[in-house]
Amino acid sequence: MARWRRRSGGLCSALAVLLFVAVYAFLLYRLFPDETTDDDISSLSQRDEDGEEEKCAESCPCPSPEPRRCVEKTNFVFVKMHKCATEMLTSVFHRYGDERDLEFVIPRGPLGDWYLGWPYPITKQVYRPSKSGTFNIMCEHVVFDKAAMSKVMPEDTVYVTILREPFSHFKSSFNFHGVARIAGIRGDDPMDEFFRAPDLYDDIYVSTVKAGIPNGVSVTRNFLAHDLGYPRWKWENLTYAKEFVKYIHQEFYLVMILEHLMESLLLLKRLMCWEIQDLLHYPINVMTYGYKHDRPEHLIKKHKNWSKVDYILYDFFNKTLWEKISRQDKSFFEELEYFKRVQNATMAYCYSSDTTPLVLDGSRFSNAITITRHYCMRMMRNTPQYLGDIFKRRYDGTEYTIHKLWPWVK
Repeated sequence: MARWRRRSGGLCSALAVLLFVAVYAFLLYRLFPDETTDDDISSLSQRDEDGEEEKCAESCPCPSPEPRRCVEKTNFVFVKMHKCATEMLTSVFHRYGDERDLEFVIPRGPLGDWYLGWPYPITKQVYRPSKSGTFNIMCEHVVFDKAAMSKVMPEDTVYVTILREPFSHFKSSFNFHGVARIAGIRGDDPMDEFFRAPDLYDDIYVSTVKAGIPNGVSVTRNFLAHDLGYPRWKWENLTYAKEFVKYIHQEFYLVMILEHLMESLLLLKRLMCWEIQDLLHYPINVMTYGYKHDRPEHLIKKHKNWSKVDYILYDFFNKTLWEKISRQDKSFFEELEYFKRVQNATMAYCYSSDTTPLVLDGSRFSNAITITRHYCMRMMRNTPQYLGDIFKRRYDGTEYTIHKLWPWVK
């Protein structure tokens, strides 16, 4: 009996140990399973995502831009009109191409040559050969000629330009190109005096040797049409003018309107599949003069009769701009407000002396945008700085750095 009790006591101890091991193993399995089922993976993944969302909600707005449904267009011609804020827009396009190492069509002349054959169509003799074998961007002053440009640019190139309300454009050209001085107009109201005898004064201006504008080119009459390739001898042929407008409409991907600049740029952004930051801009070549905001009705009427083709062009493309906008989805004007806020905040920062980078929250239309002093300086670069001091020197192997352009920028 004593022996049985000793045996049964040992057996109980062994059973107790086995039971403990079994329970321990079971607990280990439940807490740290060797194999994870699909349901477990889904549960863990969801838990991680929920955790990230909670973390994001605590630390930042974390909006995500909508996924792209388009392909970025990088091959384009910008027909740089005169006195249509095109110096500012050219700076935008220079910056865009420079950031992506795209190749520009560069005038063949020395640093001070900004024209690609203007006031005539482009020819092989006026631009430098491509170093890569292919050009991406043409955006210097040039007269539009699709046949000539097609010999320079790739097949998938798109064409864009901008127009300005013709009387506003006339005033800007009249002032900038010194028409009153060169044509010998005197008096307190040079525009009024000009329209007393526009043929006379324009002939004097056109035939006088001057800097910048070759003889034979009028800067007061159908100047917009000229840059688009409209022939001078057909100024009064309105049937031809209407057919010409149809041709431009067919060949151009977008004709922007200066009076609706932000809408135009946003439409360009969408059509080209670019980013909001690509179209941020800094005013360049903005001039002030006494009659800048004058709009005397009797002079506007005379100018409409004097520069008929420009008005036909402007009226048509102002209308088609809004037709294109009307075909955009409902988010267009929401994105427009976001674009305006980003543009205004960028300008306020660049005009300030703040050296701390500006971080603008992202939205469904854009990732977060960071603006630095260096970025502001790049926005301010004009054609002489971009085309001359950067692109031409880079082409020649003598590139300037930003510190040589602006020694105070760190």
